[in-house]
Amino acid sequence: MSESLPEDLKRQALARAGQAPAEDGALSTLRRDSLAALQSADFPGRKSERWKYTSLHPLSDGHLQHAAQGAAPARLPVLSDYRIVMVNGHLDESQTRLPEGVSLRREAERLDGLSNPFALLNGAALNDAISLEVAPNTEVAEPLHVLMFAASDTPAHCHTRLEVLVNRGSRLTLIEHYEGHGAALTNAVTAIETRDNAQLTHYRLQSEAADSLHIGTLLFQQTGVSRIDSYQLMAGNRLRRNEVIALLDKSGAELAMNGIFVARGRTHVDNQLCVEHRVPDCTSNQIYRGLAGEKGKATLNGRIHIHRGASGTLAELSNKNLLLNPGAEINTKPELEIYNDDVKCAHGATVGQLDAAQQFYLRSRGIPAADAKRMLGLGFINELVMALPDENVAEWVRPWLAAELGQRPEAGEEAA
Repeated sequence: MSESLPEDLKRQALARAGQAPAEDGALSTLRRDSLAALQSADFPGRKSERWKYTSLHPLSDGHLQHAAQGAAPARLPVLSDYRIVMVNGHLDESQTRLPEGVSLRREAERLDGLSNPFALLNGAALNDAISLEVAPNTEVAEPLHVLMFAASDTPAHCHTRLEVLVNRGSRLTLIEHYEGHGAALTNAVTAIETRDNAQLTHYRLQSEAADSLHIGTLLFQQTGVSRIDSYQLMAGNRLRRNEVIALLDKSGAELAMNGIFVARGRTHVDNQLCVEHRVPDCTSNQIYRGLAGEKGKATLNGRIHIHRGASGTLAELSNKNLLLNPGAEINTKPELEIYNDDVKCAHGATVGQLDAAQQFYLRSRGIPAADAKRMLGLGFINELVMALPDENVAEWVRPWLAAELGQRPEAGEEAA
C-alpha cells in the first residue's frame, strides 16, 4: 500500500528536522522540544476538520525536502527607516537597522501555544531566528519593518521565526512583511507577548507571488493589561494558510484584529482564527473582509472561546465577503464557545455578490466593466484601508490592492 500524503509529509518533516545542526546554544532547546512534539503529531488529511477547505496536495511536489536557495532582488520594499531583512530564513545583517530601545538576539524559545505540525517543524528545523525585545517604558517613535523574503526556482522551503516581547509601559509599531517568488514555501512562526501598559500596533502583510506557498502561525499572548491592534492583509497564492491564536491572560487586556484577504485566478487563502478569553474583563473585536474572483478560493473560520470564570468578557467577530464573479468560492464559519453567562458576545458573517445596479450605474458613465468591478471591490474594503494608522503602510496597501483586484484572469476566463 502506498504511503498517504500526511504520512509522507511527516516523514519528510522528520528527515528535514534531523538535518538541523546538533549543537546550537541559541536554538538547541527549542529544536529538541519541538522535535519531540513533532514525532507525536499528525499531519492533516482530508478528514481533518480544521483543514477541510485546504488541501496539502501542492506539497506533494517535494517542498519539504529541499531548502530554498534563491536570491533576493537588489531592491526590496522599504516601509520604515528601521528594518530587519531575512532571506530564505536567514538574517541579512547588512540590512539591519534597529531603533533605540529595541534589542535583537538570534535565538528562539517559544513552544507553548504552538501545537500544529508546521509550527513544530519550524521549531525543530530552524537554522536562524529573530528575537526582539522592547525595553521597559520605551516608546519607539518609528515603525520597525521586518521583511521576510523567500525565493526558489524549484519546490523548496524556508522557516522564518520572529519572537517579540513588548515590555511594561512600552509602545511599538511592527510591520511583519512577507515577499517572495517562485515555488518557495514559507513556513512562518511569529510569537508576540505584551506586558502591563504595553501598546502594540501590528501589521502582517503577505504579498508573495501567486506561484509561491505560505503556511503561517501567529501567536499573541497578552500577559499584562495591554492593547494590541493588528492589521492583516494577504493575497492568495498556490497555498496560503494563516493561523492566528490570541491568548488574553490578564484582566483588562484589549485586542483588535482587522483583516483583508483576496483570492484571484486560481489562488487559495485559508484563515483560521482563535481568540481565547481565559480571564475576566477582557475585550476583543475582529473585523475581516474577503474577496474572491475567477476560481479563487477563500476561507475564514473565526472562533471565540470564553473560558469558565472569564466573566465580563466583550467579544465580537464580523466577516463580510464579496464574490466578484460566478466560480469563485468563499467559506466562512464564525464560532462561539462560551462557558460563562456574564458576557457580551456577537458574531456575523455574510457572503454576497457585486450589485448589478451599481455596476450598471458605473458602466452607464463610461467606465469599463473591469474598472467598475475593481472600484466596487475597493469600496467594499475601503473602510478598513482608511483605518490603517501608518501612512507608509497605507500608501503601500492601496496600489497593492488595486493590482490584486485588477489581476488578469487566466486565458478563456471572464475579465473581472
